[in-house]
Amino acid sequence: MSVRAGVVTAAGSAPELTEIVLAAPAVDEVLIRVAATGICHTDISWAAGQFGRSTEEFPIVLGHETSGVVEAVGRRDSPFKPGDRVVVALTHHCGVCRFCERGQPVLCDHRNDRSPRISTTSGEPVWQSYGVGGFAEKAIVRASSLVIVPDDVPLETAAVIGCAVATGVGAVWNVAEVEPGSTVLVFGAGAVGVSVISGAAMAGAARIVAVEPNAERRSAALALGATDAVDSTDESLAALLESDRFDYAFESAGKIATIEAAVRHTRRGGTITLIGAAPRGTMFSLYALDFVENHQRLLGCLAGGIRPHDDFPKLFAMYRRGILKLDAMISATAPLSDIAGAFGRSQSAAGLRTVVVPG
Repeated sequence: MSVRAGVVTAAGSAPELTEIVLAAPAVDEVLIRVAATGICHTDISWAAGQFGRSTEEFPIVLGHETSGVVEAVGRRDSPFKPGDRVVVALTHHCGVCRFCERGQPVLCDHRNDRSPRISTTSGEPVWQSYGVGGFAEKAIVRASSLVIVPDDVPLETAAVIGCAVATGVGAVWNVAEVEPGSTVLVFGAGAVGVSVISGAAMAGAARIVAVEPNAERRSAALALGATDAVDSTDESLAALLESDRFDYAFESAGKIATIEAAVRHTRRGGTITLIGAAPRGTMFSLYALDFVENHQRLLGCLAGGIRPHDDFPKLFAMYRRGILKLDAMISATAPLSDIAGAFGRSQSAAGLRTVVVPG
């Protein structure tokens, strides 16, 4: 079928609203009518040519933080049916490889094993970002990537669970395993960073310090659980960081300076978790002997190590109880017709999350 989508034709160009063609859903797939898709920093980086596996991954339909309503299923015994409200998780997994068997679906050996599901109207293949392609009116996704959204959770709100919240809260719960009463340092207070803050607050951290140059985002960090929020250019920052070392540090900005600072300001025996999507090829340095003698842990974090069918219902439950303030993360919405403008505003770090609503 033919639908409208925001297509990035080449690295460095803005998405353009154009017609694409979706294949019919295969036996393990579901067709959804997209309700909302958040603009993630990864989308911005990918459009700029800084994140994809190669510069050949164009044209592409970006967008992976997506919710919607099921329209069709690929097989009669599908766990989903038309009308189901769903959110897409980033764990496109087979369920039987060594990583899936170990409870690490985001590392699935076959995560990217899929033929193109999108094409131009002339038949040329179009890349589908993270197997979703959510900046479109409709999308074809794997059934294993979908989780049912409770009826009392708005679909726009549910969309941000798919990436930002799953990644940030998952980094705290599943990767770093933050302990109650601990101290936490977070570099970057965008949507992922404030999700780390929310996760740390729910985990019972005693002190949570956000380092963020944007005043609006510092205010959001305080509203969502940070005990302190400091401008990264403020002269008082050095004194604050030197006054104590932190049990846990999270880097969600994807910058060399903050990655190295996260290591420096973590206590002996502490844990550093890297979440930020730095441009491919980025390298950072640390003093090997200091790192060894400090007995620190340095962890990578992809999508929060999330197990969607186990973790997403917990996140929905905490939202419904008012513990997880998801609505505060959505700064603005934009129609699909304004996808280029919405990208530009997100690129300038306006707000926490802009959500594109195709309707």
